[in-house]
Amino acid sequence: MYFENDERLAYLGARGKVILNACPGSGKTTTIAKKILDLENQNEIGGHSGVACLSFTNSAKDEINEAYRKLSGKSLQFPNHVSTIDSFINKFITLPFYNLLNRDFNRPKILDQTNILDDMWKTTYIDRNGKMQDGLRRPLNDPEYKAKNNRSIFHLYPPSEIRIEPNGAFSINGNQPSADKVDRANFNKYCQLIKNKQFTKGLISTGDSAYIALHLLKNNPKISKWLSLRFPFIIIDEAQDNSIMQHAIFEELTNQGLNNIELIGDPYQSLYEWRDANPTEFLRKYDEDETWQSFDLTDNRRSPQNIVDVFSKVRRQEDSKINSVGCQELEESIVVYKYTANNHQLIIKHYDDFCSKNKYLNSCIVVRGNSLKDLLLGKKSEQRPWNVELPKSIIYAKNLYLSGDIKNAIKEIRTICIPLIHSDNTDYHSLKEIEKEKSIDPSFNSLMITILAELPSFSLSVSDWTIKTQVFLKEQLNLNYDVDFNLRNRKSKYLEMTTLDESVEIHFKKSYSAFNIPITTIHQVKGQTLDSILVFFNEKKHKDNITFENISNTENIFPDETKRLIYVALSRPKHLLAMAFPESITNGELINKFGEKIRIIEENEL
Repeated sequence: MYFENDERLAYLGARGKVILNACPGSGKTTTIAKKILDLENQNEIGGHSGVACLSFTNSAKDEINEAYRKLSGKSLQFPNHVSTIDSFINKFITLPFYNLLNRDFNRPKILDQTNILDDMWKTTYIDRNGKMQDGLRRPLNDPEYKAKNNRSIFHLYPPSEIRIEPNGAFSINGNQPSADKVDRANFNKYCQLIKNKQFTKGLISTGDSAYIALHLLKNNPKISKWLSLRFPFIIIDEAQDNSIMQHAIFEELTNQGLNNIELIGDPYQSLYEWRDANPTEFLRKYDEDETWQSFDLTDNRRSPQNIVDVFSKVRRQEDSKINSVGCQELEESIVVYKYTANNHQLIIKHYDDFCSKNKYLNSCIVVRGNSLKDLLLGKKSEQRPWNVELPKSIIYAKNLYLSGDIKNAIKEIRTICIPLIHSDNTDYHSLKEIEKEKSIDPSFNSLMITILAELPSFSLSVSDWTIKTQVFLKEQLNLNYDVDFNLRNRKSKYLEMTTLDESVEIHFKKSYSAFNIPITTIHQVKGQTLDSILVFFNEKKHKDNITFENISNTENIFPDETKRLIYVALSRPKHLLAMAFPESITNGELINKFGEKIRIIEENEL
């Protein structure tokens, strides 16, 4: 059932440039689905014109589809389009109009991995002593492409890190090159060479695609006019994670005739600054830009008020208060553990038992950063027994399979197996086409499931597992050559020789507890609704850690990404919020911050 209130009705009736600030648990996904259904019922879309409903991730896109199906009893279909923002830009702007850039080009392909941009410039040569050496293709060693250390700029700033900004300037993943290391004119020449060659070959990253799309829209107004006819409404979910480039693309569309565009999101849930997410631009439009109509959803239908009050501690005082609606506040809604150097596993077991007793089936244990995650999983320091990434990729795919993520497990193992089967084919485009074809081949996907199910056991030693898995893959894939994981045979800073005799599961352990509760990072639970969550906070202050002190906003400013991570994690659960802090945090400090109603689990209860 869809509940309507004044906030939701105001948004549903709005047209034009709309921005919706939706708090956690506000039902924004269902509200977006209701908006699309209303547009259909009111005949504002139809025929060959529909809504483009875009989001930041595939999982968020799938949630919109499911919400629409629940409301309408049918699937979203033509003329509507639901996809990620990147996919929309690729499909409707960059790829169909790429030929307008230059007639001298290969058919473009969006790269899944950008390391191919580095590899295309690498070569080998025989030196004066007759030895094979690694080198770079011409003209990267010419004087105009050298840094101040007289080596090619390639070694400082590889092609995979070069980005074109909305104003056409070059950067290194958004940062400017060091003036101490490279002359700016030489850097620009180098970047121009790299990008010209790359675009001519049709090898483009997602970031390149966004820049090309903006360039195409600015120079070809008919594209915007066509898109506005095809999609008179564009709704962007999780818009707080839009990059400046993505904002620029949609602003260009509105400048050239798109009348209805909506940005839906929560700036407090922006976690992807490392991927150019820019929540301040969302906030600027919401707070200051009078060309946008601003709306709010402040009713939380997920968590009881005491949990809402905890994650609201990182918000600004002037922000609209989040109100819990229809959620029962249980006697044990907030539970706090205090960990020592030796009781992590006892805490996890206590939480496991608590979830089992209360039938909290959809639960998760989260941390910030992999070092604490590895500690919770009982992992030793990372060992690298192989010289190639292939075996680690296989282990990752198998662990996805064991945790129940069958879809992504099959996708991962398929990506691994295609190059093994077609080892004589090194063309990226060709391999990706084969992978696409095999993704809808039932017999091939059945083989992938067989491989995942029957892989040699992780209880084997690293050495034995390596030997058996190499043979297993050769037999299952019917290869005419031996698979080689390049097992290391001598001690190094990456490998203790005792590792080879220890089981794979000790070093590459599955990412869930004994009761199958996932142990993961906060990024992985963004957007989810859980029955309960256990959040481990770090002991030491560090830019990559979350601490007890971070659960506050004493400066009354928009919080940094560390505090936004806390906000996301603590706003997931419906019934139980469990937090684990180092034992140095006193009971008095805990009660002072969270109130008298929390339950502090003492050491003798574990």
